[in-house]
Amino acid sequence: MSAAVSNPRNIQEGGKGINKNTNATDSKRTSITILVLGDEGVGKSSLISTFVSRHFSEVVPGIMTRVRLPPDPENSCITTIVDSQGGDAALMSAVATMSMTRGTGNSGPGTPAGNSGGVGGASGEGASGGAAMKGSSVVGASSTGAADPISGVSGGSSGETVPSFRSFSTSVNHSMGGIENVDSIILIYDLDRDETFFRLENHWLPLIERCYNGELPVIVAGNKMDLFLPSSTAGVTDEQVLARSRQQIVSLMQRFRFIRQCIKCSAKNLLRVDEVFLKAQQAVLYPFTPLYDLDVGRLSEDCQRAFTRIFRMYDRDNDGLLSHSELDRFQHETFHVPVYERDLTGWKKVVTRNNPNEEVVRDGKFTVAGFLAIFDVFISQNRLDVPWQALRKFGYDDNLSLHVPESVYRGPEDASWSLTPSARRFLTDLFHQFDSDHDGILSLEDIDAIFSIIPEPSLPPWHPIRSRELFGEFFSSPSMPSVELPRSESFGDLGISQSLSASGITIVSGESFPSVDMSSIDRASLVSTPLSYLDWMGLWHTVSVISPATARAELFRLGHIEDGRTGKRRRGKKKSVTPSYESTPDSTLPSRELRVLLLGSPSSGKTALINSWCGRVKKPLDTRKTKKPMTSNTFVRLKRKNPKSNKGDEYETVVVHFIITEVPEAEAENQALRRKQLSEILSNGHCDLVVLAFDSTNSASLAYAKHLESTLLTEDLARVYVATKSDQCLPRKDDEEVEEDEWQPATVIDEA
Repeated sequence: MSAAVSNPRNIQEGGKGINKNTNATDSKRTSITILVLGDEGVGKSSLISTFVSRHFSEVVPGIMTRVRLPPDPENSCITTIVDSQGGDAALMSAVATMSMTRGTGNSGPGTPAGNSGGVGGASGEGASGGAAMKGSSVVGASSTGAADPISGVSGGSSGETVPSFRSFSTSVNHSMGGIENVDSIILIYDLDRDETFFRLENHWLPLIERCYNGELPVIVAGNKMDLFLPSSTAGVTDEQVLARSRQQIVSLMQRFRFIRQCIKCSAKNLLRVDEVFLKAQQAVLYPFTPLYDLDVGRLSEDCQRAFTRIFRMYDRDNDGLLSHSELDRFQHETFHVPVYERDLTGWKKVVTRNNPNEEVVRDGKFTVAGFLAIFDVFISQNRLDVPWQALRKFGYDDNLSLHVPESVYRGPEDASWSLTPSARRFLTDLFHQFDSDHDGILSLEDIDAIFSIIPEPSLPPWHPIRSRELFGEFFSSPSMPSVELPRSESFGDLGISQSLSASGITIVSGESFPSVDMSSIDRASLVSTPLSYLDWMGLWHTVSVISPATARAELFRLGHIEDGRTGKRRRGKKKSVTPSYESTPDSTLPSRELRVLLLGSPSSGKTALINSWCGRVKKPLDTRKTKKPMTSNTFVRLKRKNPKSNKGDEYETVVVHFIITEVPEAEAENQALRRKQLSEILSNGHCDLVVLAFDSTNSASLAYAKHLESTLLTEDLARVYVATKSDQCLPRKDDEEVEEDEWQPATVIDEA
């Protein structure tokens, strides 16, 4: 793949910025160990000596001592080069020892061991590496140039998986001759001796693959280029010899995918010596396998998720496209150089030519596919430093796992369980952007698209498959939405209105959220439900009530960045951006949230009460025993006087989200802990209303509710008693006349 979009001045400026101001994670690499292997006499020690001394010596030791290079100012890594003599014998011995150990069942763990830097960087390069497709340069590739991704593009074995030697070596207590705990390998052959090249395919590479399980990147270096005479074979032209040599290398790289590059060099002439060791370093610092899936010939799923998330973070007008200004902002904040119109024009031509069957450019702007195609070009040119600089800038580690900063979990200084205004705006924008048919409902496909950028399982946080992992250790878990379509006044087909009281407050949400017993259903069959805007926001309020830190982390994974001091979305200096969507009526209404605790005795009908309140199950009385506190939500619309109006008779519609946590009675051994948890929630101001439910046919249930009130609630906390099963009470006959001083309660409701 080649592209003729270059700007020498931009390339130079981009090169200055490489690897600077990159966000570091807790697993930042501090050291790299490179092992040099090859047949006797191919020039291993000479190559190391020339690289270190910058001078070729005719006389070098048979084996060099370990060479330790000072930290590189750009990556702060100490590089250790390990020479070898008879390295294949050491590898074969290690393989034999591993085979014997596996036979006795004493093998070490299957996870490759990290180096002294504490990073599994070498393990980040898997068994499928730089075949002669994308991600690998063939024969004398040029070194990486600019760090500016937009402003300069130069033209351009299977088997049973077994534990690798790297993991095995950590389980033994003796040295293995320096071949353990290495991060990359330089495999050298003699360009003037064909047999040394053939031994790469038949001896060295199979041995390396078996010993390290394809987990280490390998740089193949053809040394003694000064002695290489292409036309030495009679009757064969130079072009034919070079073409055959290139085809041999391509075949080699296709078979052994952990080969990252093949480079021809000369220790005597100092030709490409630096490049050999530089590529060995870069293969560790910028691993290939996490970025690219060679089996399907495209960016890996994790890489696509990461760059799609970055795309969304810079799509300020939420139109699903990156304009010139949006791309320039990404370029400036990530690589510290501007992007020019001529560069964008060139990139559009490149990605359009390379992807004829995809819509990479629309209305002169880059689609998600076009944005991904830009980084596909860099990977194809073996400039892995560019995508990795962007990925690390946004918190991704060598395995493309997103690092959520501690400041996100901690939240802003005035953090509470409520969503911040910027989080609400972000969720509102997200809803309208992914409402594909603009009907005010997120379909199942829309919800899948929103959460497609988080790791598998790419599901909402309230989905039981994820909520068990996210909220298993918290006080409550979110209820599972039903599979029926929610309805609302805004969308024509009204749900059933149910009067809460004579106050005129009316529930207008449609069918909602029953509690689900995970043990009684097939986890694989669970699906989300289509959501209206208010249902969408209600679920996020639910998640935030259960765990504000988890809610903030989930929003961060979706691309929301919050200023930890002010609670405002960090945008920098920007102009007003006009949304590319039409707001639904509900999204323009003012809203507030009320957190409700539902308490009561066992079998007092709490779950049925929630089902009736939320109105989202056909049979509210069809319930199962609730074992853990479960949090549901519903919303109401009510009229109130407009405080901003100068006229006293103007009213406005307000949405109130009720976040209701049903608290079942704990088992005897857990009752003390449950009371402590409730006391903390009630005392910290995290509850607005307590509902005390009691069975109207059971006076003990009422006594239990009163006991809860007296032991848990303070006088300033609002509470309301709710009698359930009142249809089972026998009312007092109208003709019964009882003196006031002789009146006795006939039912539990009368007693209350």
